[in-house]
Amino acid sequence: MKRSLYLGLALLILAGPAAAQDFPSKGHPITMIVPNSAGGGTDTAARLFAPLMEKDLGVPVQVVNRPGAGTQVGLSVAAAAKPDGYTLVWTVFPATSAIYLDPDRKATFGRKDLQPVAIVYNSPFAVAVRSSAPYKTLRVLVDAAKARPGELRGGTTGFMTTGHFANLGFQRATGIKLAVVNFEGGAPEITAVLGGHIEVSFNSTGELVTHAKAGTLRVLGILGDEKSEFLPDVETLRGHGYQSGSVGSVVYVGLAAPAGLPGKTVERLTNSVQKAMNDENVKAKMYTLGNTLLYLGPHEFSAFWDDLDIKLKPVLEMAKQQQGK
Repeated sequence: MKRSLYLGLALLILAGPAAAQDFPSKGHPITMIVPNSAGGGTDTAARLFAPLMEKDLGVPVQVVNRPGAGTQVGLSVAAAAKPDGYTLVWTVFPATSAIYLDPDRKATFGRKDLQPVAIVYNSPFAVAVRSSAPYKTLRVLVDAAKARPGELRGGTTGFMTTGHFANLGFQRATGIKLAVVNFEGGAPEITAVLGGHIEVSFNSTGELVTHAKAGTLRVLGILGDEKSEFLPDVETLRGHGYQSGSVGSVVYVGLAAPAGLPGKTVERLTNSVQKAMNDENVKAKMYTLGNTLLYLGPHEFSAFWDDLDIKLKPVLEMAKQQQGK
């Protein structure tokens, strides 16, 4: 009897590490949550990475869109999921941090509830208008906004998202006032400016470059400190004589999971992401989309995330004040 009991306990002890090492189990699908609407930049990247990771991991990788509340809905679902590696979520910074750093949003998760897997790419934000708009240059747009304070409508990718910070940062840098219009993601925001429902778009170059090359949008300025290799003829705000380089000027996108994943599981997922990033088709497609591949592993990602939280807090307060919150 005792011998059977000891044998059973030994098997249980061995089963824990084995389960992590055997991840993923054959036939067990992985849910990859995109906390944005379908068709946007993050969604496009997810659908590019998913089939390659599926091939590498040997199990289905299903992309599921869970938009809402500036990515808060999808992130909340992911943070509450079982930490077994079968739920992943795309994180967009600084928007992800803004959710739990703002007490008014009553987030059900915090930094400690999400495990960094890998940063995948980054993209500077830019200001753009419809190609048929009368704003041929950034200076013309700024002068028009100053002449009509609060009348020109500037879109965002969601309340307190990176696009929102970019919008407010541009207003501060140029001394103008726009009527801020929040959308649920980059795709609907671009649709709005193309349809004339807003005058100005604040979006990542990854979202804007296709439209810029097609001639449907005119990109007037890059919000980061450096010019974009994808839009080499577009000057930075600093190049136009304005301050740039705020927290919301560059978006960083990566994969995370519920906190508590076994180290071996994190490693397996991270390695799969790296393999996908090294795929020549991914490199070509991401370049076409205007995104710069940038790999940060779990430890580097974690340090980046913690540092960003510190920098974002004062910016968040400024954003709320400007919104009258």
